[in-house]
Amino acid sequence: MSFSAEGALDPDELLRLLDLMAGEPVNDFLMSIDNRGTKVKGESERGLEFIDIGGYCHQMEVVSPPGSTKGSVRVHPFVIVREVDAATASIASLLFSQEANLEVSIFVYRASGDHLPSQPFFEVILTGARVVSQAILTGGTPRQPREVTVFESRNVQIKTAPQLASGIRGAVRTAVIAATQ
Repeated sequence: MSFSAEGALDPDELLRLLDLMAGEPVNDFLMSIDNRGTKVKGESERGLEFIDIGGYCHQMEVVSPPGSTKGSVRVHPFVIVREVDAATASIASLLFSQEANLEVSIFVYRASGDHLPSQPFFEVILTGARVVSQAILTGGTPRQPREVTVFESRNVQIKTAPQLASGIRGAVRTAVIAATQ
């Protein structure tokens, strides 16, 4: 990602991040933000405790010093792209107050078109998280207000599972990553 001299995402990079929302979705993307037991309220059809998102970017890598056989894991900030809605101001408040112990969960469901209860086949859970950046811009098709929010966290948990036709998921596989840098 490219940043301005002040360390913020530059406008061109923000517009490129809107590409995470391009195309017809074949999955449902949701987010939940828990601040000490209180959920940020969204407008999702799946319930107020969920916030609809359009896309995300998660990256981690191993950084090895020269001559080393084993490096340390660097977890990059987690980027969310979404349409502006009722939760936008609440997320801005979390940034302003610098809340540093959030639990942010991303859920991905197979879109089935019906409203049967289902379980996510992919989850990312950020613990010890905080909002480090929020940009509100217009862009995408159709052109409307969008939000790019960046989270940093101390730990990342990734869960994957096959999702059966009934909507429930099969055996869950879990990876827990503690950020070392």
